[in-house]
Amino acid sequence: MQRNKFSSKNVRGTLIAGFSYSTVPVCIVLLVFVILTINCGSPSKTQYYVPETAATTAAKAMPTDSRHTDSSLPKAAAVNLRELPYVRNVFKETPDISRGGLDDFYLTTRGKAQHVAIVSNCSFDVLKAFVAKGWAPIVMVQLQGRRPEILPMSRYDDRSAEVYLQHLANFGERRVSYKNFERDWTSSRNKCVLITPQQLSEATVRKVLSRYLPIGTFQEIRVKSR
Repeated sequence: MQRNKFSSKNVRGTLIAGFSYSTVPVCIVLLVFVILTINCGSPSKTQYYVPETAATTAAKAMPTDSRHTDSSLPKAAAVNLRELPYVRNVFKETPDISRGGLDDFYLTTRGKAQHVAIVSNCSFDVLKAFVAKGWAPIVMVQLQGRRPEILPMSRYDDRSAEVYLQHLANFGERRVSYKNFERDWTSSRNKCVLITPQQLSEATVRKVLSRYLPIGTFQEIRVKSR
């Protein structure tokens, strides 16, 4: 009987010792986990990975210039040439275009206007931007069935798709459709003349155009002024 009691005590002691030894690693693991949780805190929601949508991926892949295709060019704009005596003064006599078109007109304005610039490699939108700025681009056009003329462009209107050329002798306006104007104006090699109160540099003209048009639309312009 005593022998059995001794055996059972031995077994119980062994189990208790084994249990105490096996709990040590568990306690260590739990302690490490608690320390890490305190130091790191709970995972932030912002750290979770959110898969990109197809639109987001496409936007990243899109070139920077093409993201902003809409310009701030007004749908319509006008210049009141009655308020621009420095432009009217040049048209006291009908410009002679028999010699060299706009290039000759630019040269013959010496003495009639203080600040004149000739802009080459323009587009129709560039002309519209000048009007929006308050400048009246002077162009040479040869409207169908007529002789070539040099006239200031006084306004445009996208709603009617018409541009207005003004005769400064009587302030009469000639309305021309966009389609016909672009066809008849390009014969003057996409040039225009600007007469302004201050001298214009190429940098100044480009700065003005950047308010209305994407940069890529006027990179080719060239400005000569005096």
